[in-house]
Amino acid sequence: MTKTPRGAQEILADQFRLTAELSALTGEYHRLLQKVAAAGFARQMAEDEPGAALVEAERAEIAARLVAETCEEKMQDMEKQLSALGQELKALKRGSSDE
Repeated sequence: MTKTPRGAQEILADQFRLTAELSALTGEYHRLLQKVAAAGFARQMAEDEPGAALVEAERAEIAARLVAETCEEKMQDMEKQLSALGQELKALKRGSSDE
């Protein structure tokens, strides 16, 4: 089975879609970073009274950090995809200039 090469319009459409998704995810990531900071502050405030409140604050901070890290990994993956699309477009342009 031969895979037909994608055209520039398809690649550009994918780039546009992915850029829009990455932009939205970046906004979400910044919101999550604020949540991590707030959870860290809550943990610091709970350190004065060790016990259940401190444990819960520590858990909330860890959970917030893990969610933010997961989001960051998704963003990095999307950036790699964008780079690959750029390379695909560059190869397509090189191929059309050779003809």
